[in-house]
Amino acid sequence: MEEAPNKRNALASLTEDVIFEILCRLFARSLFYCKCVCRSYKNLISDPNNHKKLPQTMADLFYDSEDDNRNFTSVIRGVRPCSLEFLPFNIKNVAISDCCNGLILYWCLRVDGYRYVIYNPMTQKFKILPPSTHDVGHAVSEARLAFDLTASSHFHVIEYVDVNAVCVGVEIYSSQTAVWIYKEFK
Repeated sequence: MEEAPNKRNALASLTEDVIFEILCRLFARSLFYCKCVCRSYKNLISDPNNHKKLPQTMADLFYDSEDDNRNFTSVIRGVRPCSLEFLPFNIKNVAISDCCNGLILYWCLRVDGYRYVIYNPMTQKFKILPPSTHDVGHAVSEARLAFDLTASSHFHVIEYVDVNAVCVGVEIYSSQTAVWIYKEFK
């Protein structure tokens, strides 16, 4: 049985704007493969006017030098690394805890204690989270970031709470409610 003519070329009937919106939602690796699909996709992806709106590959990274200085640099020649001067913390007191789908979870030490900071490098916006109820130096073994833009625009931070090297529960921050909740393992 043959398909109706209008169903055979459904993609061909999409406008360039619609195709671009779809491409914007892909990961950088998938976007790279889409350049091989057809010339119009390749031209759309390669257009310098669209470059900033499309997913990017890694361009910057932290590294510690032999003299214990923390550095932030670009891995792409000729590109200046983005600055972390927006953070209200000394860069020596910043550690990356996790990253997930374009967001970065930082652990930052301040005078009043530690704070988690969520940073979006694409928008260059950050959010300082309120302190959790557990002291990171004593009871929290690690923290992880959960974020899936295809499911929700909200993120979660999960702290694993240890007592005597045994995980006894998790503390979860939701950007939707802006509060931490504790779930004890039974």
